[in-house]
Amino acid sequence: MWTETLLGVPLIFWGLLCLAIAVGYYFFWPKPGPRRLTSRSLSEHIVLRYFHSLVWALLAIGAFLGALGAGATGRWVALLAIPVYIVFLVYVIRDRNKEEAARAARRAGAGNRDMGAPL
Repeated sequence: MWTETLLGVPLIFWGLLCLAIAVGYYFFWPKPGPRRLTSRSLSEHIVLRYFHSLVWALLAIGAFLGALGAGATGRWVALLAIPVYIVFLVYVIRDRNKEEAARAARRAGAGNRDMGAPL
């Protein structure tokens, strides 16, 4: 029952490791910087704040279920982490692109203001 392994390491260890990472990301997450130009919507905030931790929690639950002998259920729970992580990555990329577009627009606006300035 507790003898299932992944790469020779017991699944219970993998579950504890994933759980520790999930807790770490829940409490210590990269917050938006003070010089951020754009705000985040509620859905963006929820996805960027909680989904990365959720991915690790799903992996931990899958490992624990596998260690308890429910391997098929554990695999399905762990596989749920893949679409959650894809959604998280899409939101990360969109958020960074949105912020970069705002910075580029600000730079372009600053350049336009200086166009008519006397030397």
